[in-house]
Order: sequence, then C-alpha cells, then structure tokens
Amino acid sequence: MKRTEILATIRSELFYGASNYTKSQPDLFVPHRFQIVAPSRVGAFLETVKESITEEEILLYVHLPFCFSECLFCNSFPHHVDKQVQQNYLEHLVKEIDLFSAHGVFDGKKAKCIYFGGGTPTSFPDEDIKRIIDKITSCIDLTENCNITSEAHPATLDNKKRIVELSKIGLKRISIGCQTFDPDVLSLCNRYNTASQVKRIVHTVQDAGLAINIDMMTGLPGQTIASVRNDLDILEGVKPNAIEYIRHEIVNPLVVELYRERPDLVVQDNALFEMVLLTQEWMEKFGYEQNGRYSNDTQWEYRYHWLKEVPIIAFGSRTRSYTKTICYDKHEDLDTYSRLIGKGIPPVGRYIPLTIKEQMYRSLILGLQLKSGVDIKRFYNSYNDYPSRVFNSLLLKLETYGCLEHDDISLKLTKYGAYFVEDICDNIIDTALKEVSGELVRAPHSEGSKSSRLNSLESRVT
Repeated sequence: MKRTEILATIRSELFYGASNYTKSQPDLFVPHRFQIVAPSRVGAFLETVKESITEEEILLYVHLPFCFSECLFCNSFPHHVDKQVQQNYLEHLVKEIDLFSAHGVFDGKKAKCIYFGGGTPTSFPDEDIKRIIDKITSCIDLTENCNITSEAHPATLDNKKRIVELSKIGLKRISIGCQTFDPDVLSLCNRYNTASQVKRIVHTVQDAGLAINIDMMTGLPGQTIASVRNDLDILEGVKPNAIEYIRHEIVNPLVVELYRERPDLVVQDNALFEMVLLTQEWMEKFGYEQNGRYSNDTQWEYRYHWLKEVPIIAFGSRTRSYTKTICYDKHEDLDTYSRLIGKGIPPVGRYIPLTIKEQMYRSLILGLQLKSGVDIKRFYNSYNDYPSRVFNSLLLKLETYGCLEHDDISLKLTKYGAYFVEDICDNIIDTALKEVSGELVRAPHSEGSKSSRLNSLESRVT
C-alpha cells in the first residue's frame, strides 16, 4: 500500500476524532471489572500484590495533585495549591510509603525509576520532594542508575537556583507541560507560558546536567494547523532532550462548557488528523521517540520500562498501580485517603484481577508501543499461545489498514501505525470490551469522579 492509501484508510477506518478519542495509552484499562477492597481486607490484598511481583526491579510513581490553577486541557483534576493542605497530604504520603514497606511490598526489590507526577509536583518546595525521596530510599534500594523524574510547571523553574537544587536532591530529568506556544490558544486554556521562557528553562536545566522533556498537544481549543507548524518551528530551536505529543482529550468539565458556548473552537476531525500526522512526521525526522517507536530508554526511561511490563507501585490519592496480573487504585477523595492512612490502613480502594486474556491484551497494547514490537517468543513463553492466534481478526484488520507488520520474531507497528498509536490503543481496548459485552463503553484512562465528556460533540466535528 502507498502512503496516500494507508493514510486514507487510517483516517476512514481507525482514526478517533475529537469526540471519541480517549487517552487510553500507554496501558490497558477495563473499568467494568473493578472490585472494591474493604479496609479490613487491604492487608490480605497486599499479600496478593506481593505474590504477583516476581520481578526484582519495579517502578515507583508519586502523585502530588496540586496546581496553581486548573488548565482546561487537564484530565487529572488537581487540587488548588494550599500550603496547609499540601503539608497534610505530604505527611500522609510518607506514611503510606511506610505502610507498604511494613507489608513487605518492597522486600527483595529495587526501584529502577521514580516518577513525580501531578498536578504540579514543583508546587511543593525542594525540601518536601527531598523528604519523599529520602523516605523511599529508606524503604527500598535503588538501582545503580535509578532515574528520578519530576513534572514541573514552567513558572516554577524560572529561578536557576531552583533547578540546581532539584539536581542536588537527586533529580535526573524534568518534564514540563507547554502544550502549545500559541498565546491565544493558551489563554483559552487558562495557561500562560512563552517560547522565550521555555527556551531559557530548557537550556538552564540542561546546563545543570539534567535531561528535559516538553509535553505538547494537538486539538486544543481554537488551535490551527498553522499554529501547530509554528510550535514545531519553535521546538526546533529549543532542542529539548525529549518531546511527547499527545491529543487533547475532552474530559475536563471546564473545556466541555467552553465548547458548548463556543462550538467553533472545536478542532474539526480532518484538521486534527493533519495535526497528528504533521507532528508525528516532524518527531520522527528529528529523532524524538514516543509511544509506538521507543527503541531504548534514553529519552523516557520510566515510560520505556513501563512498556516492558515492569511493575508499577504508585503512591498518593487517585493513583493506579500495575503488576502483570493486578491493577489497583488508591482512594481519590483526600479525606478518605488521609483517614485510612491515619488508621494504619494502606488506602487501596479498588482493584482488577486481570484474566489471562486481559493479560494478553495488556502485553499486546504495551508491546506494540515499542519499536521492536511484541516479542513473539516471550509472549508464547508467558501464555503458551501465539498472538497471531489469540488476536487473529484484530491483527488482520490492523494489517489491512497498513498499521501492522510481523515476522517470526516480532509483531510491530509500521511507520504509519506508530504515528497513530493512540488510535490503535483505543481500538484494541474497544475490541477487548466488545469481547465481554457489546454494551461496554471505553472510558478515559484518567477518568475521575469530576470527569464530564461532551457526548453531543459528535455532530459538531464530523
């Protein structure tokens, strides 16, 4: 198939437009199978978690869900920065780490990567971040080259001294959210950062010996193809170590309300398709790897090893952890989260014991996001079956679309499949849900109790 034919097929048969896309990658999400964990059963549940982690190395995620304001593109629903509330949260967070350690979850393990996400983790002072790192290192050994990353708002990094201090306490990588450099689009999103500010921060971070990632988006309110081209021109001059381009997921109630008042701001699906293609071709040209084409852990170590199915133990409210056989969430409500920890109970709220078939789906969805693809021999050794037999019709369909290729060694995305990896992940999850029941609907991976999707959007963007 030629390029034009493949792209036309992806656009008509696979592409999820503005109204139906969910940020399902990088992992499998089957919310219909969540089971509640009673506080009295959490101890026994953690014994099951321990048994499910056969690997020596694990990934740690730390959630600091506080921001100075809520951006309309945000799907994590942070709490507003408040010193007293944050300090209370910090006290319970470090106690949570102690509780997991006391239950032996870290026994015989080493942390390969630590990732601070939010919210804005750097809304906490350096000494608080250091306190969390110190608590972790008192409970679990780190691998020799353990990568510690923190997300950050550009406004928190304007001070060079701050960046140097973050390096001193152990950070090796920073990820900042820019989304776009278009001031009009940023204003609509309740976000303000300039290209000159970001360029200065990137160079200061790199001079301090840290790597830096920039998060960017397509499909933001009022965004145009010309605006995206300008963003790429700016990025070419900024030269961060890594870039992640994702699509705007319509989840936040604030953006839902904006679109109801101003439907003209919704990016039409044809324009969105061109934006995705434009950014992905640019990323490939300049050597930036992301989901669909990771070849090593240089640009994003935490994400790369996540795709390699290294278990994730997450701390903080509303966090999700994964082992190969279990997915579980912490309580979202801060009061519930803190109250349980105050009683000495790890704040696990719900879980999914993954069936063998769901484990297979998870191996497929994660493996396809690696450039090397799904290792067929490893898959067979894990499940005593071949992906080509288990997922025959799904894989044939993706191959017909020009998105998939395979040999005796691996099953992997083509160049164009990698460009539209987010749609492939959504499609795989839809297929998995349809197997269980044709009535199940894919939900946002990041969905919380405040989520509100604009269901009437379909007619406005087609």
